[in-house]
Parts: sequence; C-alpha cells; structure tokens
Amino acid sequence: MTSKAAILLLAMGHLMVAPGLAKPEFCECLAPTYMTRFSAKLFQEIIRWQSQLYNVVFSPFTVHSTLALIYRASEGETFEEVQQVGQFDKQPVFVALDFERLIKFKEHLQGARLTSFSRVFYNQQLGGVNSRYDEFSKFFFDIATEPVDMDGGQDTANRINDWLRRVGVMAYVSPHDITPSGKSSAQMQALLVSTGYFRGHWEHKFGLDNTRSSNFHHANGAASSVRMMYNHDVYALADLPELEATALELAFDESATSLLILLPNRPNGLAHLEQQLARPEFDLNRIASRLHRQSVTVGLPRMRFGSQCNMTNPLKRLGLRKMFTASSGVTKLVDQPVRMDKFLYRSFFSLTEGGTGHVNLLNGKPLPAKAKEVVANRPFFFAIRTPKTVLFMGHVLNPR
Repeated sequence: MTSKAAILLLAMGHLMVAPGLAKPEFCECLAPTYMTRFSAKLFQEIIRWQSQLYNVVFSPFTVHSTLALIYRASEGETFEEVQQVGQFDKQPVFVALDFERLIKFKEHLQGARLTSFSRVFYNQQLGGVNSRYDEFSKFFFDIATEPVDMDGGQDTANRINDWLRRVGVMAYVSPHDITPSGKSSAQMQALLVSTGYFRGHWEHKFGLDNTRSSNFHHANGAASSVRMMYNHDVYALADLPELEATALELAFDESATSLLILLPNRPNGLAHLEQQLARPEFDLNRIASRLHRQSVTVGLPRMRFGSQCNMTNPLKRLGLRKMFTASSGVTKLVDQPVRMDKFLYRSFFSLTEGGTGHVNLLNGKPLPAKAKEVVANRPFFFAIRTPKTVLFMGHVLNPR
C-alpha cells in the first residue's frame, strides 16, 4: 500500500495501519501555521507558570504532537477543546500526516541531532491498549501507550525514569510529580510524558582559551560570575528597536539548523520582549528574515541545565480542561474512557565551546582588540530552528 491508502483508511474512520505501508518520501517541509500559533501561545503560559528564577527549554513540536494524538483519540467536548487549544484547523487524519512528515524530517538534520520522545503511561486496571490505535499512534507520532501498576507511586516513577534514561535524557520524575494532590497513586488513570534534547556542532567553534570569567547581570540588578565563551567570526545579526533587543543567529555545522538568540538591551527587558513574541508580527520566522551577516565578536555563557515543566496548568490556561477531569472524552486509547492526570515534560540544554551537547577543547583564534560585540551577559530568549520550523525554544535567566 502507499501513504495515499493510509489517508483513505483513516479518513473513513478506520484505525488499522497496514504492515507494508510506506511512509512518504522525505522533504524539507514547512511547519503548518497552526503549529507556529500554538508554539507562541504555549510558551507564554509556560513562562507564566514557571518560577522567575528558573531557566526553561522545551520542544513545542513534541508537546504539540502529543496533543495531536489525543485529538484523534477523543470525542465530544474533549475533542473540541483539543482542536481549539492545538489550533488544529483540519481533520485529525491530516494533522497526523503533518506530524508524521515533521517526525521524518527531524531524522534528516545532517550534522545535528534532534531527539524527542513521548509516551502515555496508564493505570493497567483500566484494561488493555486499543491495539489498532496503538498502531496508528506509533506510525504517525512514534508514541507508545504503556500500562503500569499505579498502586506504588515509586514503582511508577522508577518505570518512567528507566524509560527516560533509555532515551538518553538525564532527568527524572518523583512520586510527587506523578500524583495529583488529593489522589493516591492507585487513583491515577494516565500520565503523558514527553522529553527531548538537541545536539549540534557550531559552524564557528569557540576556542577554549577565549573562555573566561565574566559577570552575568540579572533582572533584579544583581550580578554573578559565569564562564563566558568568546569567538570572533561572521554571524547573522539584526537590530530590533521595537523589541528593544538584538537578534543573533549561530549556525550549526553541516546542518540547516541554527540557534537564534533574542538579547534584550537591558537586563530586565526579557519579560517585555517575551510578551511581544505572542504577536503575529514578531513571529520568529519574520524576525529571522531581518538578519544580516557581519563580522562580530560573540560572547555566550557556558552552561548546562535541565528543565522540568508540568504542562498541565499551562494547557488548562489555554482552555484544555475536559481531558483532565472524570468526564474526559479520551475514548480510543484503551478499553474505556481515560482521564489524563498530568502532562510532564523533561529536557536539558547546554552551550559549550563545541556546540550544544558537545565539548571541544580547542584553541581559538585571537580576538580583535576593537570589534563590534554582542555578549549574552543578561537574561535572553532562544530558539533552535530550521529556516522553516522551530524545534526548541526557551529562555535563560541564570546560566550558573
């Protein structure tokens, strides 16, 4: 069968995926506009719920694909809420095909590597997995549904942590993370868990001998000492006066991916900048179109941090409430309707002389005495992206 046959089967309401079904050929596809709208709205709610002391990184693509799975698995009010919050402007089968293409695309990032995983863990007392839907979710979203024994919170946490370690994410969940207040673990019905990370080598690597201690200026006026990496080369820059910020792009070697940094002019300017990013005119693709390459000395803090986001409250704030209640309309995952108790996201992010997730102990070329400088020595927003798709986004408040 071809992928056209898959579209026909799913459009008719059937969930079976034929064993010999061929996936579409790879092409660098543009993320549909509904994905861009969702990413911007979700980021606003995440930073609203996260403490102002913590760094944040997440993959909007990974979270969105999990919602797309629930979109096809739900009915009634739950279906309508997922459709609205996910900004899904087409039928579930065509949304599934959009994500299938993007999942295939991330396997073709050349010198960079994007890793993203999601899994549904549900209370085994609810019965068996809907096998036909399990085939559908694995084929289009690469998401598995796994029964667990919810009687022991620690055992469930260990099971999830084992999975996180297997996929290469150095993060963890605790029994407290997976038990909603007022419920015992045995009353839990289902958890959505997503994770992701990105690794890439810089096109222009930073020399270790140019890394030195420097002050990082915080929004509250305080300063702390960090290891600041420096390099002088040709980078893409743009002045953004309407955002009171500078855009800086650092390309990854042998890849179409890059790190886009939006650096406020003032240490306390990040909150204002991030509020503006929710507006269509400040879509990241539009900002990137204003970049121009020029010779500049760049300074970035050397750092590594993990990010633990509970997506439940941000999604509720966006209007996704029904699936987290006893009247959940998620009816097609297992043998009976299931309530999603929590949506947990775990990730990590690093900046080193070699890139993200890479350490290259190399000597660098001397820095010119007089040159234009862009130094990320204050809180900033960042996104890892291709020319067409945002893969990760977040902000750095404290690189220590």
